[in-house]
Amino acid sequence: MTRCAAAHLNMDTVRPVDCYGAQWRRVSFWTAVQGLLALAVLTTPQAHAAVECEEFGYGRERLDYNSPDDRPRIRQIEGNHFHRDWELLGRGVTSVFPGSDIDFVVRASPNHHRGLAALVRLSLRDKTPQPSGVKIPVECYLLRALEFRPNDAEVQKIYATYLARLGRQDEALTWFERAEKLSPDDAVIAYNLGLLLTEKRDFERARIYARKAYGSGVQLPGLREKLTRQGQWQ
Repeated sequence: MTRCAAAHLNMDTVRPVDCYGAQWRRVSFWTAVQGLLALAVLTTPQAHAAVECEEFGYGRERLDYNSPDDRPRIRQIEGNHFHRDWELLGRGVTSVFPGSDIDFVVRASPNHHRGLAALVRLSLRDKTPQPSGVKIPVECYLLRALEFRPNDAEVQKIYATYLARLGRQDEALTWFERAEKLSPDDAVIAYNLGLLLTEKRDFERARIYARKAYGSGVQLPGLREKLTRQGQWQ
């Protein structure tokens, strides 16, 4: 994982750090998505309450992001609604605001990892649970994705990341632990669990996850520094 990719949701800055730009061709899609979900240091001052969601509706298409059979149609949708400006949360492809295009993608493919991650970034950037152009609150789209594919570890990780950024750390810990059961070798999950457990002063478990994360190549120093300040890192 590159340092650039690992900083996409940097909790020190409380806003996304984009690394696509000039490095677009050199940073792989999957590295970028994984890095986007790596927290740094938890500094959110207060928790944001959960939103209320109406019964989830689905359109004519319900495309599974993980299904090879659905990939051709998903690529077609991405071709029309997923350009570089969209990824950078700049001007949308079919409208002025990126929210409309992102919304179209996740309505067609409820567990679209990149689309959901982009919605999280947009919500955090604009400091609103429902950015302009998005038809329902971002958290509702995440819960809809979990209803659609309950065992999708990436969706669980994206949701846990969003909860952590909103200051709902107990809920975030629960969802990261669920994601770990489905994806036990995921270094980003290990890193984020280490941070959350450090905040809860469960240093023994935090060290286990920290060693796992750093042993797998995570480069963000925040977890190690937090443990060091507590005298809990050797």
